Amino acid sequence: MNDMEKLLSASLSRSVERAPTAPSDLLHRVDATRRRRRRGTAAAGAAAVALVTVAGFVATGAISHARPAPAPASGTAKVEPIRKAWPGAVHTAPRTLPNGRPYTAERFLDKDTVLVRTLRDGLWAYHLDTRRAERLVAVQVPKGTVASWSFTALGDGQLVWWTLRKDGERRVVDIWAAPEKGGAQRRVTSFEGRPGRAEIGNLAVVEGKVVWSMFWDGGLFQVPLSGGRPSKVEGSTGRHLLRWPWAASFQHPRRKKDLQTPPFGDLLNVLTGERRGVSLPVDDPRLPWNCVVTWCVRGDRAAARDGSRERELPGLTHDLPALDRFLAVTMNGGGRMKGMALVDLATGKTGDLGIRPVGNEMATPTLDYRAPGLFAYELGGKQILVNLTVAGR
Repeated sequence: MNDMEKLLSASLSRSVERAPTAPSDLLHRVDATRRRRRRGTAAAGAAAVALVTVAGFVATGAISHARPAPAPASGTAKVEPIRKAWPGAVHTAPRTLPNGRPYTAERFLDKDTVLVRTLRDGLWAYHLDTRRAERLVAVQVPKGTVASWSFTALGDGQLVWWTLRKDGERRVVDIWAAPEKGGAQRRVTSFEGRPGRAEIGNLAVVEGKVVWSMFWDGGLFQVPLSGGRPSKVEGSTGRHLLRWPWAASFQHPRRKKDLQTPPFGDLLNVLTGERRGVSLPVDDPRLPWNCVVTWCVRGDRAAARDGSRERELPGLTHDLPALDRFLAVTMNGGGRMKGMALVDLATGKTGDLGIRPVGNEMATPTLDYRAPGLFAYELGGKQILVNLTVAGR
């Protein structure tokens, strides 16, 4: 068995466990109960990194199993340096704020300003042009908090996030909001969750409401941004929010025959009732396609849900596409990893991140499909921040 086969064999056993994961608490560094299901690894934000051993390909982060494939409908695009691929979308920033505190970049507030959060100070606006930072929210975390949000949602001028706390034998989820321009946080709602299954998987702000799906059991819920009691979105039982208003049922491949069904294959628009399936061949029952709203991926292949636009990727996939189009891949050559790239499935454009193996290891940044338009990774002691919204124009 060569190095590539070892990687693929090891990752296959993990690929059946991929589902949206609850993150660790970034403000308290408390690990949430989770499995590293690569469907939506939060891993402390969009800049999460897995170290992968090159010699023997022993991976700490799962990489989708791949197989020899027929010639693609669209060939592999030219790979060019990421700054050349998307001029104006790539920024370099220091690893700490001016006060010396390390931070996690979450999303772009505008083309020159990034929302970041620190371990103890809360949410900040970091200005890339002036290297100045201003604290927007001094986040207060309730006593007993055991897990918190992956990404801060933004809508209707409000920043929104969630926390999970222990209250005796109860598990209580709190949803919070604060003004986008800065101010005190307020509790939007609280509700009790099932012990061990109370984490929120995905959350958004739309039309004056906070909407979310539960990580473990699915189901979409909503509450007015002004506050109130949560209510369930009709027809959403067991579904997971991919990108509002689209939600998919998650088919966990517990049995061999289940592997023939894409885990997020059954897609529903919860506003209109429109449903979409997947029209892609199941020529390898061990390796289902993994889908978001428009695209499906597996191994080194990508295709639209309707089977069109199938193409070969310049490497193996790590996660589902962010913003329904951007995908991080590990480039390989001669059975060994040689670098990382960002692929825009909508255009085929591909940018080399500049990451290379060091000795027997290589850092592989994670691009979570829930990431709100920002992809971050470290290179040469600096943070590289990619504005995916600008790159997609």
